[in-house]
Amino acid sequence: MSQTYADIIIDISHSAIDRVFQYRIGDAWKEQVQVGSLVTVPFGKGNAHRHGYVIGITQTPSYEPDKIKEIVDVPQKGLPIEGKLIQLAAWMRETYGTTMNQALQTVMPVKQTVRKTAQKVEETTLPDTNWEFVTLNDEQQALVDAFAEDIQAGERHTYLLHGVTGSGKTEVYIQCIKEVIREGGQAIVLIPEISLTYQTLARFRKHFGTRVAFVNSKQSKGEKYEQFRKAKEGKVDVVIGPRSALFTPFPNLKLLVMDEEHDPAFKSDQAPRYHARDVAIKRAELEEASVILGSATPSIESYARAEAGQYRLWELKERPDGVQAQKIEVVDLREELRRGNRSIISRSLYEKIQERIERKEQMMLFINRRGFNSFVSCRACGEAIKCPRCDVALTYHQQTIQAQRQLVCHYCGYTTAMPKQCPSCKSNMIAGFGTGTEKVEEEIKKLFPAIKTLRMDRDTTMRKDAGARILKQFAEGKADMLIGTQMIVKGHDYSNVTLVGVILADLSLYANDYRAGERTFDLLTQAAGRAGRGEKEGAVVIQTYQPEHYAIAAAASQDYKAFYEMEMAYRRMLRYPPVYDMLQILLTGESKGKVESYAGILCRDLKEKTKTLQYTQTRIIGPGEAAIGKINDEYRYVIYIKAPGLGAITTLRDYIDTCGCEGVTISVDMNPMTVC
Repeated sequence: MSQTYADIIIDISHSAIDRVFQYRIGDAWKEQVQVGSLVTVPFGKGNAHRHGYVIGITQTPSYEPDKIKEIVDVPQKGLPIEGKLIQLAAWMRETYGTTMNQALQTVMPVKQTVRKTAQKVEETTLPDTNWEFVTLNDEQQALVDAFAEDIQAGERHTYLLHGVTGSGKTEVYIQCIKEVIREGGQAIVLIPEISLTYQTLARFRKHFGTRVAFVNSKQSKGEKYEQFRKAKEGKVDVVIGPRSALFTPFPNLKLLVMDEEHDPAFKSDQAPRYHARDVAIKRAELEEASVILGSATPSIESYARAEAGQYRLWELKERPDGVQAQKIEVVDLREELRRGNRSIISRSLYEKIQERIERKEQMMLFINRRGFNSFVSCRACGEAIKCPRCDVALTYHQQTIQAQRQLVCHYCGYTTAMPKQCPSCKSNMIAGFGTGTEKVEEEIKKLFPAIKTLRMDRDTTMRKDAGARILKQFAEGKADMLIGTQMIVKGHDYSNVTLVGVILADLSLYANDYRAGERTFDLLTQAAGRAGRGEKEGAVVIQTYQPEHYAIAAAASQDYKAFYEMEMAYRRMLRYPPVYDMLQILLTGESKGKVESYAGILCRDLKEKTKTLQYTQTRIIGPGEAAIGKINDEYRYVIYIKAPGLGAITTLRDYIDTCGCEGVTISVDMNPMTVC
């Protein structure tokens, strides 16, 4: 009988994860030891007994078998909290093609000392919104009752809550959380944006008091660890936050809620490139917990799974009593131009803004591009000013944190002063083109001199808690209008906002991405949902050059099902997720020739391996230069693998792990949210 060995970490902390020790698994423990098990081992020269956690099991010894010590005891039959997180890390390693070390660093909380002033930020940035306790309508109550029945019966499911904007999804979350707390359980609430943390926290504290904690990426490691410590010690029942909150070490986790589940922010852009939705479902499986995925615009993947019976579909089709559906108007900007209006504000939007100012109601203007101008070019020679490190045009900003009138690269952060002459031909005919949030704000102030505006984009929210302070000011009525990028359209709830204007609805349609239509529909529907959330009637103006596009037309009519059917037909035709799974392989390096050459070699090898393994339905696409061929002085080439299911893709991805070329970095992304 072959000998089995366990890879063990003695201490749970990021600094200890790199230090893995191997121990022999004796016959007495072979049935009990698994990944995540808490074990007792002899450690050091004195063989003092120490606790450790198993992170891997193998039949291959790392060094001389005679020198490998044996596990002394397995003191706990069930997996402890840390053990379940280690099991989750192991699943992430296999699913996303990362290393165990990277996966562990993602799921394990960091041991750090919290600063004594940490909680001051939390209190000063909470909005003063007076959330009222509401009575659930019949639709909402039916869902909560169904959830309670499942809990009582010991059933655990994944529910997809599809509710129109303003239909009261959050109230359903809250009541379902109350059900699991009554049973002694805890809950995690995932939200896509840090900016939503404080508003959501204020709302949940009305129901759960101080038994609510929050985490986000702008907290220090000590602050985040302190929140996780509270959860582990049972001092809180609910933790709210973006992706990283998913790994809260609750001792009795029974519900994971994922609000705005369609949002691309739930996909990590660093290894391991996990999607929080799928990791949440896996963690729920390990914890015997339930999952609620909520959205007014469910992701195509989630809705397809609900149709296939993998998720239970919940629907909220009505808004609460007294809340009317928004009146949505689509403005054809081509017609505006024909009538002589060259402003970025259509005549209809202008009139509605004027009305809101007179009625002292609030407004939001959405444009999915920050900065003042999209690019700067010379009218004499036609050259655009590009980033020296990236293959992109620089964006003109009237004002940044560092200085005024700067050109900024949104990919590597390079900045330079706005030139007075063209760097290529020395002409003075140099100017900015296109529109961003800064330019919209300037135009609004020219048209309405007395208006008070706030701007919310990545530039204005760089500093810690800056976004929360902007939203707090807006919630307190200190501004008439909030102008911003997509971060202002996600889940915010202000009863005095009665007008939402979408400046250029087409921007996201032009993206080099198969999800462009879905992203456009999501953004427009979510933006429209910010208007008329109280008793006052809401209006939405969508400005576009393509009013006939199915994503824009469906968003204007608030018809998710019509959009879903069109989008799925497109995905089936071109074999995109969720019809096929797709692996994106990105090769980067400082030498363009070397990256291009090795991309060709790897692509040929993958095609040959596909033939050998008889993966007849698997498609290898590429290699090709990425849409942005260079970022931060590194050249980029991409290969795609499409297959009906993960079997072939996983095998080919494992093969890629054995490949390599000096000077070329290979990274993989399963079902990417954004293609390169």
